[in-house]
Amino acid sequence: MRSGALKIAILYVIAGIIWITLSDKLLLALRDHVDLELMLFLSSVKGIAYVLITGIFLYYLIRSNTATIAESEKRYHGYFEENPHPMWITDARTMAFTDVNEAALSFYGYNREEFLRMNLLDISPPEHKIETYSTLRALTHGINKCVSFAFKTKNGNIITVTTSCHLISTKKGGNLMCMVEN
Repeated sequence: MRSGALKIAILYVIAGIIWITLSDKLLLALRDHVDLELMLFLSSVKGIAYVLITGIFLYYLIRSNTATIAESEKRYHGYFEENPHPMWITDARTMAFTDVNEAALSFYGYNREEFLRMNLLDISPPEHKIETYSTLRALTHGINKCVSFAFKTKNGNIITVTTSCHLISTKKGGNLMCMVEN
């Protein structure tokens, strides 16, 4: 994202410098052939033309950059969604599920809406809630391999899973992304 914004800003500055330099040279070449009023009018026209042309140019650059970002997000979300291992993302503070992939839906038996109304403690059996909470709070930034959890499936079965969890910092605090390995 930053490189796209920087590219757009650099192109805008270069276009501005070229426009000002060339259009000023053109006006200077015309100074002996036109009166002052026309010269001032042409100067205003060149300013307005610059704003219009660069506005259109910026619009297409931003639109192209936005499309590239959207495609990248779609591709990476597809990697998450189509991963054959059950995966979920939770808010690190509240432990509320923010996303789950299709494999997790199939593995645990809950539908997406049910998952997104719950948090990790909701699927922990009562006797494992404190352990689950302590394990989650002990996770460090980066990848935490072989984190074991006992969870309750929708049909009530208790399963023990081994996961890799990744604590990710975000502007809003953090997210936890986990993938079942067994």
